[in-house]
Amino acid sequence: MSPLQATTVDDLGRKPWRQDGRLVVSHPKAGRTWLRFALEKMQIEATFTHAGAYGPRGATGRPYRAIPEALLRLKVVFLHRNPIDTAVSMFHEAADKDVPRWSGRWLELWLPLAMRKAVPPRTIDAFVLHPVYGVRNICAYNRMWLDHLSERYDSLIISYEDMHLDAPSCFRRLLDHFDDVTFTGEMLAETASIERMRAVQQTHHTGEAILRNMVSGKLRKAAVKGYLDELSPETVAQCQQIMAEYGFAD
Repeated sequence: MSPLQATTVDDLGRKPWRQDGRLVVSHPKAGRTWLRFALEKMQIEATFTHAGAYGPRGATGRPYRAIPEALLRLKVVFLHRNPIDTAVSMFHEAADKDVPRWSGRWLELWLPLAMRKAVPPRTIDAFVLHPVYGVRNICAYNRMWLDHLSERYDSLIISYEDMHLDAPSCFRRLLDHFDDVTFTGEMLAETASIERMRAVQQTHHTGEAILRNMVSGKLRKAAVKGYLDELSPETVAQCQQIMAEYGFAD
């Protein structure tokens, strides 16, 4: 089993949490597949978590209230992304998952949400404006973590947008945080280029099975502010207003 497979966790019930700073926290659809792909390819060990934002134990469909106490003392890497792009990407993941009704997976995912009247909206504009699935909850999540880490000099903050702007520099900062001198930021950036990730997504080579499963169904536009092509101007304006309430500029 590869290092990342062994240490990718989304369930807050899995402990102990690692203490060495190689714990990567991000909201779902904030771009962590990019980091995971690069680290997996280079066999650099790390642990990934959504820190209770979504997943098991009834977290899906509920607002993010607070950082789990078990994570407050840990040094981490926090990856964040424009909340509107994040919400749009989440909508497509939810809409594109074709889960047969009444299958075991359907019962696991959708029945509890239906019982709580928390099924995600089926239109993209309604989804991104939803108080739990959309921009507001993502902003709350990002604001909590950014405020918490603002004076934690043992932790690292990286944005998806900065990675697009200068991937080698961001990967270098990550390697420095990991105290890893084996590779360079340029090496990781080249290894995890969008072109290479898309090539792996299409390959049938058995040796790339782990990486293919990692990116399967997760690579879309890989763009910054791609939401401008998908949302109405009115919806964008409302999303930007919500972001401003949390101190974020679009």
